[in-house]
Amino acid sequence: MSDTGLGLIIGLIGGFAGGLLGIGGGAIYVPAMVLLLAEEQHVAQGASLAAIIATAIVGGLTHLRQGNVDVNAVVLVTPPAVVAGFGAALLADAIEADALRRIFAVVMLGISLTIIYGALRGGHAAQVQEEETT
Repeated sequence: MSDTGLGLIIGLIGGFAGGLLGIGGGAIYVPAMVLLLAEEQHVAQGASLAAIIATAIVGGLTHLRQGNVDVNAVVLVTPPAVVAGFGAALLADAIEADALRRIFAVVMLGISLTIIYGALRGGHAAQVQEEETT
């Protein structure tokens, strides 16, 4: 399969995962570009972030229209997230590709274990919300 075909498939899967699960697609884009398209880690992360902008806008607006967005939380979280994102991008650029790949792997493993743990606990957030309404 051509790189163009693989890129389209990676985009579809990452976009779907981002819209459905809210993971932004980065968990799909970066490993897929490194492993399947032989991109350097820095290039894959940069391309992933650029692609996530469009996905986040579309997904965010869809959830906003459905009433699934706490606008006050967005207002509080966005400014420091932008500053941290800019700083982290500068830091990532200074880190060797192999080290960056290892950091990415450890972070993805940690996120995966957290999600698995939460799923096995049986939906703690739903229980808390139910308790608050009673």
